[in-house]
Amino acid sequence: MAHLHDPVVCRPACVADVADVVRAARSKGQALEVAGNGTRRGLGNPVAAAVRLELGGLGHVHFYEPDDLVIRVDAGVPLADVERMLAGQGQYLPFEPPCHAALYGGVPARSTIGGAIATGLSGPRRFQVGAARDFVLGVDGVNGQGEAFSAGGRTMKNVTGYDLSKLLCGSFGTMAALTRLTLKVLPAPETERTMLFPSAGLARDVAVLAAILSRPLAVTGAAIVPAEGGMAVAVRLEGSAPGVAEHAGRLDGAGLPPGRVLAAAESRLFWSHVRELDVLGAGSDDMLWRIHVPATGAAALADALRQAALVSSLMLDWGGALMFCTMPAAVSGGPDGAVPRLRALAAQAGGRAILLRAPDPIRAAHGAFPAQAPGVAALAARTRRVFDPAGILNPGRMAPAGESAEAC
Repeated sequence: MAHLHDPVVCRPACVADVADVVRAARSKGQALEVAGNGTRRGLGNPVAAAVRLELGGLGHVHFYEPDDLVIRVDAGVPLADVERMLAGQGQYLPFEPPCHAALYGGVPARSTIGGAIATGLSGPRRFQVGAARDFVLGVDGVNGQGEAFSAGGRTMKNVTGYDLSKLLCGSFGTMAALTRLTLKVLPAPETERTMLFPSAGLARDVAVLAAILSRPLAVTGAAIVPAEGGMAVAVRLEGSAPGVAEHAGRLDGAGLPPGRVLAAAESRLFWSHVRELDVLGAGSDDMLWRIHVPATGAAALADALRQAALVSSLMLDWGGALMFCTMPAAVSGGPDGAVPRLRALAAQAGGRAILLRAPDPIRAAHGAFPAQAPGVAALAARTRRVFDPAGILNPGRMAPAGESAEAC
């Protein structure tokens, strides 16, 4: 999807150069679009800036200590490189960060670990192990005044006072340009297995997943996905080989209809398609939505969206608490009418609808994020001003430019 502008790209190779770029921009009153390698530029609202500060030039691995389960890398190190490094020691990033680069026409291999933390996105395992912010031990960055800073450390116990590391996770580069990250990692499970069951209707499926998740089972994935001829319920089990086999046997006896079993390699591939939203089968011009909704209201919301002809495909993740939808490019009434209608239906269900992908003019007009409550928005704005008084870092990324507050 086309962007509103083609800024000059500035790609520093060290932290000192990052600080110089920010100070120069501040002295000129110039806005900066902060990015890693620019693979997720379509995520959030368009940023009107003459210069794009790309942190992908920061590519050093400072240390990796498998025995201590900690790694420290520059923000520009490719996410795929970090994952390969960890896999070589039988470890992983538990929060399963989605890449999503392909959604915006980018190259997945160029997506950076800094971009994953700056956007704060977590994958299908999040409901079980925690979010991206739960694995950030420390960060280095440059604030909007061009000042380099460090926050956090190498262990959870290092954090005293305000935990700025977690505050900056998911801030979309609106408070600081992240330059280095210290992350907690964990041993990867020995094996995994996915059980696929035919859908009995979304309401019934969500109830079944709720019952499964209430039991002491090693479930790390619980989704309802499009499948040939309808929908399917997917349950992932991870752990030791004997443990996975035992827990799979308990699922077989849980009153579910006969299903299909995906062994380890096939299971990993399946969940990568879920994580990257490939299962939705979205066209390149279709809009994509991410809706946080109470699981008990997910089925009714899905029915309402379908009846209003606002979505062409959808899936539920996190046991039904997270919905992803495809809105066709030729949606009835046009995007300008369809976007607020979908948001209104989501709000009625107690949900919050984020426009994950849409043309720049649509995101600029309606905002990728729904509006926050006034008190929350004011607090967020005050916090950002502490880091970036002049508002030069990714202005408008999380709310239309010119508004006093942004939604995150």
